[in-house]
Amino acid sequence: MTEREQVDRIRQWWKENGAWIIVGVGGGVLALAGWNWWQGYQLQRAEQASAIYAVIAEAAMEERIEEIRVGVERLESAHGGSPYLQHGRFALAGALARAGEFATAADQLQQVLDGADDPQLRLIARLRLARVLLAAGEHERALEMARGGEPGVFVAPLREVEGDILAAQGDTAGARAAYEAALEGAAEHAGIIDEAHVQLKLEALGGTPAAGSDAS
Repeated sequence: MTEREQVDRIRQWWKENGAWIIVGVGGGVLALAGWNWWQGYQLQRAEQASAIYAVIAEAAMEERIEEIRVGVERLESAHGGSPYLQHGRFALAGALARAGEFATAADQLQQVLDGADDPQLRLIARLRLARVLLAAGEHERALEMARGGEPGVFVAPLREVEGDILAAQGDTAGARAAYEAALEGAAEHAGIIDEAHVQLKLEALGGTPAAGSDAS
């Protein structure tokens, strides 16, 4: 094959395939650019949500409930899928509960319980909701919350709050059993509850100190 024939064959090949190559390369470049834009957009949104949550956390340290509430509303409207929203709800619920606004605190925690994707966040919401309902005097609802579902690593604090609820209802035997279960659960997850405090609650109800306890 002469040099001229080789050049003609290359030209013919390019005439037949060049457009597809240009489309393929162009499509790849556009896809890469789109992916980079999406990554940047997501990072920007995460930074925005983080900045809003930082304001919430600062307001929570000084119990500025309205500022916390506004921050949660901003997260809810613009970053509904962000985990910062759930943490913002925790902050708001805590401030509301400390202010004695138990119903609205419970509403925030229920929204975390219903909406969080993270099972650990749902467990935290369940535990805190049980405590808020106990504080509100809604013992039956609090007991349902403490006993409902799998306790996971929160078995000890959930059994402790169950004991608190039963003690408030006058069920001494039930409360003792719950505190004993809490101490047993704490043996598997050290530090998750104040064992000495639970031991004191148990003894106050006539329970026997757990073996190896240093609370006596």
